[in-house]
Amino acid sequence: LQREFQALVAHQPKSGKAPSAEDVHQMRIATRRLRVALRLFGYMLPRPQARQLKRELRWFAARLGTVRDLDVHTESFRGYLRGTAPEQAQLLGDYEMQLRRDRTAARNELSVQLATPRYAALIATFAAVLDGAPSTAALRRWRSFRISDGAAAYLQQSKKRVLNLGRRIGPDSRAEDFHRLRIRAKRLRYELEFFAEVYPELAKAAKVTKGLQDVLGTYQDSGLTEARLAAYTRALRGRREQGSLPRPALGQWGAHQVAVGREARLALPAEWARFVRELKGTPLDIV
Repeated sequence: LQREFQALVAHQPKSGKAPSAEDVHQMRIATRRLRVALRLFGYMLPRPQARQLKRELRWFAARLGTVRDLDVHTESFRGYLRGTAPEQAQLLGDYEMQLRRDRTAARNELSVQLATPRYAALIATFAAVLDGAPSTAALRRWRSFRISDGAAAYLQQSKKRVLNLGRRIGPDSRAEDFHRLRIRAKRLRYELEFFAEVYPELAKAAKVTKGLQDVLGTYQDSGLTEARLAAYTRALRGRREQGSLPRPALGQWGAHQVAVGREARLALPAEWARFVRELKGTPLDIV
């Protein structure tokens, strides 16, 4: 918890400055890992403060997610443009400008949130709680609880959740099903990484879980692109700018993302089989 909290603080932008794309990325990772760590180890903290921190981290993670999703989308779009003909890229210039405006607005809004008393209270509360952790009551309550007990209980539980979700994935599964599986896989990966610091034999399972998470993330990103393109098209129609809408160019970009999502979905069974195979040989029930 101390380490992930310090990672979050280290990437805060200086006062008055908008966070860079890398800062947002690193702060989001730290926030995600803190949320998972609190689920695992929050019992070692005073319960009212632990509940408060979970709630406030969820609020802050949503703000970071808005900016990061735009950053990822923009990076993907620019990569696509580099592989297209100049005239094709020119037709998509208005869409690129809209992305720039959206990113600037989202980043400025995040800067505002970073300057609010709510965010300051989150950081101050977290620092104070960690300075006094673990509490005397927690040590007394959990002094006979070994790390191996935690690995057995928490990792087995997380593994079962991922397996149960993954086994229900099929040709007719909805995007929401893949999203839930990705969230659970991400949590399991972070938990494996935490315990791998004590049990290095878990590192390979963490790496394989990340591979599963990456494939699911690629599929989700393609779906978010389709939704963003649809919203952009509706906005242009609402402003009566249908004549300026570069339909073929946007359609090709959308088709490209659909193909990326289809490839990710086709790659999932092999990635899933690799994940299941690796976890079967991983000593998650360490004694």
